[in-house]
Parts: sequence; structure tokens; C-alpha cells
Amino acid sequence: MLFGQSMPYGAPAAFGPQTGVDPSLLVLAGYNLYILGIVIVIALFLLVSVIPFFAVLFLCEFALKILSETGIQFFKYLLIMFRGLRRSPLRTALSYLALFVLTVVLTLIYAVLHLLSNVTTEKEANFKVIITERYSIPSQMPPSHLETLKRMIAKLPPDLRPVNGDDDIMSWSFTGGTTDPTNPRPENMLFMFSMEPRKILTMMDGFEPSNLTADELKMMQGYVKQMEEDPRRILVSKVRMEKMGLTVGQRIKLYGWGFNDVVFDFEVIGMPPDGKYEGAGFMNNAYLFSQIKAYERLKGTRSPLADKCINLIWVKVPNKEAYQRLSALCNDPKNFSPAVKLETASAGIGSWLEAYKDILFGMKYLMAPCMLAIMSLVVANAISISVRERRTELAVLKVLGFRPWHVMGLVLGEALLIGFFAGFLAVGLVYFGLGNFKFQVAFFGAFVIPPETLIYGPMLGMAVATAGSFLPALSARNVKVSEVFSRVA
Repeated sequence: MLFGQSMPYGAPAAFGPQTGVDPSLLVLAGYNLYILGIVIVIALFLLVSVIPFFAVLFLCEFALKILSETGIQFFKYLLIMFRGLRRSPLRTALSYLALFVLTVVLTLIYAVLHLLSNVTTEKEANFKVIITERYSIPSQMPPSHLETLKRMIAKLPPDLRPVNGDDDIMSWSFTGGTTDPTNPRPENMLFMFSMEPRKILTMMDGFEPSNLTADELKMMQGYVKQMEEDPRRILVSKVRMEKMGLTVGQRIKLYGWGFNDVVFDFEVIGMPPDGKYEGAGFMNNAYLFSQIKAYERLKGTRSPLADKCINLIWVKVPNKEAYQRLSALCNDPKNFSPAVKLETASAGIGSWLEAYKDILFGMKYLMAPCMLAIMSLVVANAISISVRERRTELAVLKVLGFRPWHVMGLVLGEALLIGFFAGFLAVGLVYFGLGNFKFQVAFFGAFVIPPETLIYGPMLGMAVATAGSFLPALSARNVKVSEVFSRVA
């Protein structure tokens, strides 16, 4: 039965019982190759990341060599540190990579927590509220709820109404389906936000003018106009188009989930900018409503979803007083049937994230501290080995006049240099690499790397390096010249 179920999903018929090859082994082999490929890519990436590190070390050492000729002792002291790092390149590279990976991971964790903090923080003015069905999950409301809400808003005092009028009111209908109803697979499924096209630019997070270039804004305005001219035109993200094998201009039939006997005939007219709602698409809700009415004409009865086709309603209110007045109206059972609830977007998202609070707690208070402790131990181990190997060199330095705190500072300085460059290069890669993509995370807004990480990254690397090298530095400080040279003799 297992093999029979797996065959329609791509297992070649030739690899059946007649060949003696178990299809599950082929799947396992493909999975292992996939994991191996990921490991190889990560290893190559880390290997390549070492190159700029040693290039920076070489340039700094070259510059300090020139500066040390001025006779200033500080430059000579720094030059000794850089030469110490070059003396054991393998150990230096491993310490660098450990701190590099730590900084990258913690920077991403910080960015995620920063994003969640922003979307769950209450704002004082011009913020969004969400209206959902009170007693049903998922929320399903009739289109009449939207019209009732608009009439209520029109009766509010002018200073409590949305600043941009109807452009600050948006409804969502989640519409999904498959292009092959006989064999639904992830490759032929599409999920879309069904809404008024012009609200994409006025209400959808990530499409604000500040998040779009001039060319992207002009392109999106053109798409919106086309979708309004023909409701059958849709936008599909680049990632989803590639997985489905679609091209711009192609026409597709989508068999809707939950919309019995409703078939959508779409024309793909373009893609949102990269990183915007990847994996999803946008359609004109006028087409959805027209197809529901077409069902009634075809079947002679109302569609089961005629009064359940709106999932969420968003309103951008000017201030908290407007939110409170509108909330009182929405929470009054006599105004809506079925009953609805209104809450701020931050509160709604916070409630949704409540199920993940243990994971977030673990990321913040368990995972991050454990990573810091482990990396400190890695650094401590590497620096300890270096100190033991260089006991003779450290003894010679003391004979030449270096004081114990000079020797201790030398070991700490080498660790600080590794931590600084590892933190700086890691956070620079994340900020200028991933930060430029501005990935859209569901409807939380764009996932961006906060600019303060450019400061936190080097500080983090130096702090971990200091914590890990402090005890080895004390050991170097206490090296006794007599013991070292007696062993040599």
C-alpha cells in the first residue's frame, strides 16, 4: 500500500518489484544526497569566509609593520599580536569560524525577536486593527459585515475615521486550490490573498513606498491597474511560479479548496518584488464573489460559502480613541450576526504567537546563552593550547622586559582581534547580504536585519573571546622564566 501510494507522487514505475529495487531506498538515497549537498555548501561557504579574515590580518600586519618603524611602542605591541595569530593559522581559523557562526546565528535570532517585538508592540497612532468572527476558527464572515462596518465608520466623528478613508479598510479572503484536482501535490497548489487590488499598495505590509524602489512601485501600480481591468488577472510570487512551472502570461485553471465545483480561470500577469509574500499570490476578490454567484446560477442554490467568504477585515485607525469607539460597536452583538471581535493587529499576532511562546522563550533564554557558553569554551580551549605551545616564547618576552600584564594583554589582545573581525565580518555578511532582501514573513512585515547589529556583532565577538581567553591569559601571565628554561635545559 505504501508503494502504491508513493508511485503517483513521482516514483518511477520502472523501479518496482520487477527490478528488485525498493522505491523507499531510492527516496532515502535522494534525501541523503540532499543533506550531503547542504553540508558541502555550508562547508564551502565557511571555507570561503576565512579568506577575507586572513586578508584583513595580512593588510593590518603590513600596515603595522610600517607604523612600527616610527618607534612607537604601541604599534610594535600590536604587530606582535598579529604575528601571533599568523603563527598558528589552523587554530586561528577554527577560533574565527566558531565565533563567526555564533555571531551569524545570534544575529538572526536577534532579528527574529526584534521583528516579533515590533509587530506585538502597541502603537499610539495610525495603527491597524483586525476584525474576525468571534466564535469560529478559521474566521468566516459574510460580505455584508464589511458593508456594515463601513457604515459604522462613516458615523464616527471625522477625527476618529481612517485618515485615507476607504483606502484604510481592507478585507481578506483566503483562496487556495490546485491545478490538478485528480493528483493534488505541493507543486501544483497555490494559495492567494483575495482582496481589492488597490489595497495591496495602501494596506499590505511590505508594499509601503519606503520598502519599494521607484521602479518596483511603478511596476506594482501597473499590475494593480491590470487586475482592476480584468479580475481574472493574478500576481504570483517568484518562488511559487518556479515551483509550479508557471510563466508570465500563462493561463491556468485553479480548482478551489472548500469552494465546491468552483473553478477559477486565471491569467498570470507578473510577480511581486523579490522577498514579498513568497509562496503566495494575489487575486481580485471581485472574481471570487462572481464565481460564488455563478455557482448559484449553475446549481440553483446558494453556495455554502456565500456567507462565509471573508476571513479577515483590516482597518487602519488614527488613534486609540478611534480603536476603542470602533471596538465597542463591533463587540455589540446586535450589530453583527455572526458576532465578531475587534483587536489590534499587535494583540492578534501576539495571541497567535502564544502557541509558540515556549519556543521563543527557549531561543531567548536557553539557546542563546548555551551558544555563548559553548563558544567561550571553544575559544578557551584554542587559546589554552596556544599558550602551552608558546610558553618558551612568553618566557623570552619576559626576559626581554615584558611585564606580566604585558604578556596577559598580548594573549587577550589576540583573542579580541579574532572576536572583533569574526563579529564584524559575520554581521556585515548578514546585514548587507540577507538584509538587502527584506523577506516578507507572512503578514508580519518585512524581515530586516536591524542596523544596530553592526555594533552588536563585533561587541558580541569580543565579549565571547574575552570570556574564553581570560583564564588562558592568566596562565600566560603566570609563566615562570626559571621553570621554562630549566625544562629546556
